[in-house]
This record gives sequence, structure tokens and C-alpha cells, in this order.
Amino acid sequence: MVQTVSAKKTDKHVVFTRGLKVLSPAHKEVKRLKKDAHLPSIHGDKVWNSSFLVMDYLARNKPPKTSTMMDLGCGWGLLGIYASNKLVKRVVAVDADADVFPYLALHQEINGAKNIDTLVRRFEKLKKSDFDGVHTIAGADICFWDALAPVLHKMIKKAIKAGAKRVIIADPGRDPFYELVAMCEKDKALACKVVEKTTTKPKAACADLMIVTPA
Repeated sequence: MVQTVSAKKTDKHVVFTRGLKVLSPAHKEVKRLKKDAHLPSIHGDKVWNSSFLVMDYLARNKPPKTSTMMDLGCGWGLLGIYASNKLVKRVVAVDADADVFPYLALHQEINGAKNIDTLVRRFEKLKKSDFDGVHTIAGADICFWDALAPVLHKMIKKAIKAGAKRVIIADPGRDPFYELVAMCEKDKALACKVVEKTTTKPKAACADLMIVTPA
């Protein structure tokens, strides 16, 4: 367990948004983790803005309160923490990089989040059993390499076949993301739509959200 962390509204390195306390990379506790050699290697070095847009979508399109949500490519875990505090009974936070989990634990403590399980797993290594009981799968800024589009398409098909009811992936507009959208739109087993979301908090951001459900 991390030490008690100060998160006062006067602290310039803490952002307060959507009922969450979010530490910036310059916060002393984040710097401490980095000094202790917890250095994420797969872009898990901050909170990505698309996460907040997924939160806004979920706030208006809630999963069942008793359900489980998977935070895919969770990074620092704010999306899963938001869901745990406000939406669902249980969260599974998945990332290929184990070094992101100390940052998740830090944010989990300062936000008082419970019932979050962590899983170190690459997208292509997720098994059908990993999706047992999962209703909604959500991920933000996770389709940033060309090779990830077919990997995520295959994973989405596996998750839906395992019983997941909805997959939400947000992206600010990278080509691999739209390649993934095209794959899902062509897949007869999937129903796919894209919605645009914008926000001004904690700073201006825009992203497209791909929402996939069983056909």
C-alpha cells in the first residue's frame, strides 16, 4: 500500500475532475514511483485525455450496477477507478506493462476505489475465460500502432463471443483506430457505431468512440 498522499485543491499537480483526483507526472508521489524504477514502457506514462471522454459516455450510458467492467490497456487506471466508484461492482484493469500498476494503486488509494483486480496481459493473450462475467470493456488511446488493429478486432470478437455486451474504444484520430473501425463495421458478428465526444475539462479534448455490441 502506498503512503497517504496529499491531494489538496491548492496543489497545482493535482487535477480534480469527474469526482476524481488525478496526479500529474510532476506530482512528488509520481516522481517517487519513477525513482523507484517503476518506469512504464508502453506509453503508460500519464493519463490520456480520451479516458475522460469514455467516462462521460459511460455516465450517460451506464452498465448494470452489479456488473464487471474491464479497463483495457488501463495505464494509470483512472477509467477503471471512475467505474469502480460510480458505475459497477467490480473492475478488471488489464495492461501489458506491469509497471503501470503502482501508478494505478496510487490513484486507487487517493480516490478510495475498491474492487479493482489487475491483470498483466497483452491484448492477443487475453483468453475467453478472462472475459467471464464482463459486461462492458472500455479502453482509451489503445490503438496507436498499425499492428494493433487486427489484434484488437480479434480480441473484440473473442470478448463478444464470451458474453461481453459492449466494447468501447476511444481515440483522438489515429489511422490504426479507423482501420479497426472498418474491420468491425465489416464483421457480420458485430454491430459497430462511432460517436464523437468533446470536452473542455480538465482541458480541451476531442475523440471518436467506437461502440461495438453483438450483431
